[in-house]
Amino acid sequence: MKALSGMIWIELRKVLRSRVPLFTALGFLMMPLIGALLIFIYKDPQLARQLGLLGTKANLVVGSADWPGYLTLMVEFTALGGFFFFCLAISWTFGREFTDGTLKDLLAVPVPRFNILLAKFIVAALWCAALIVETYVVGLALGMVIHLPGGSLSVILHGTGLLAVTAVMSITLVMPFGFFASLGRGYLLPIGIAILTLILGNLSITLGWGEFFPWSVPALYLQEAHLPLFSYCLVALTGLAGIAGTHLWWKYADQNR
Repeated sequence: MKALSGMIWIELRKVLRSRVPLFTALGFLMMPLIGALLIFIYKDPQLARQLGLLGTKANLVVGSADWPGYLTLMVEFTALGGFFFFCLAISWTFGREFTDGTLKDLLAVPVPRFNILLAKFIVAALWCAALIVETYVVGLALGMVIHLPGGSLSVILHGTGLLAVTAVMSITLVMPFGFFASLGRGYLLPIGIAILTLILGNLSITLGWGEFFPWSVPALYLQEAHLPLFSYCLVALTGLAGIAGTHLWWKYADQNR
């Protein structure tokens, strides 16, 4: 346990000394800003007509100009856009050891290799969770600034619960990208697979097979689809498989650089 806590502290220091978390925080911050802007435009039909295409976009995306509609929009943005930033976070956490040439030094540390990997996964999950908290707090503040109607404690709690469940699934589903970053010895392979995953996720939902594709489950959950227990188990198994696969790769692959 002491070795694990020490490795977590080391990984946290790596993250805090890098500019990548700042870039992801700024990028994640765009989602509540865009959501609030669309809601603000949707609230004013005359402004929507003046803005033309942007106003049309707001009418298509926004369900209702109130707190329930705004919170749902925020969760949808977090699930879709957040997935890419989560992939970036975990890809950097694992891929930097290869691009910086520090892998051999890391493996020489007298700490079980699984502890090293577990620390990386924990720090990546905390990073993703911090992005979600940041976005949600800013989103709530913006919702109060634009004076949305229909706000109540029950509505806020429902939106918070929806975001929490979606966030847990999204973070779980990016665990395999630690393996892809290790396999590709950098960032390009996991980012490419992340783009492919988003495409396949949308395609599987369109074809009606979303419940069998783990990366489609968060989106279906947001649509309040009646998903079988199998779908949620598939999400959990995908995360566990990612952690196990990464451990096996780090344990048995030829680390020649």
